[in-house]
Amino acid sequence: MIIFDQKGLTIRYDIIEKIGEGNRGEVYKARLEDGRIAAIKWAKNYEIDKEWEILNFLNGLCAPKPIYRGKRYFIMEYIDGRPLKEYVGSGEYYEVLKNALYNAYLLDEKGVFHGQLGRYYHILNTRTGVKFIDFERSVFTQNPRNFLQIIGYYLFRDKKYDKNYLNLIVDLYKKNRKKALNKTIRLMDES
Repeated sequence: MIIFDQKGLTIRYDIIEKIGEGNRGEVYKARLEDGRIAAIKWAKNYEIDKEWEILNFLNGLCAPKPIYRGKRYFIMEYIDGRPLKEYVGSGEYYEVLKNALYNAYLLDEKGVFHGQLGRYYHILNTRTGVKFIDFERSVFTQNPRNFLQIIGYYLFRDKKYDKNYLNLIVDLYKKNRKKALNKTIRLMDES
């Protein structure tokens, strides 16, 4: 059991298992003293300030809800879900992808650009809906492109969809996000 203090608050947790590692950090599944399961992200070689700020700003919207921040790590809600890759070829794939598109639209409306939604494992389907993880490279911007990123990585590569029509949706999204989202959902429902 490890103990950390934050403004008089003691956080105790037990590491359950390592659940991920990249070039910039390691993520562990842990049990907090109150019984909740959480994820702990340890930074190897990057400052966690921006990721923590974005998670706080989103406060659980399409992302893990932040719980506690240390100097080189933070604790956040554990997202128990299956990555988008596990749905490829299944009957549920397009439904999960539609939910990811909607959440990407929500991130765009909030002015947060994830930047890595082309990686299947950053999109998780949970009992309560789609969540995105790993916001370490995310930024606040006036021109986020999460929705367009998902269109580009998933729909443009799908032989099921006409590329010219998708280009029209991309152009429309730059002018009217909501209309483009609705057109894309209708397209996927009709296919």
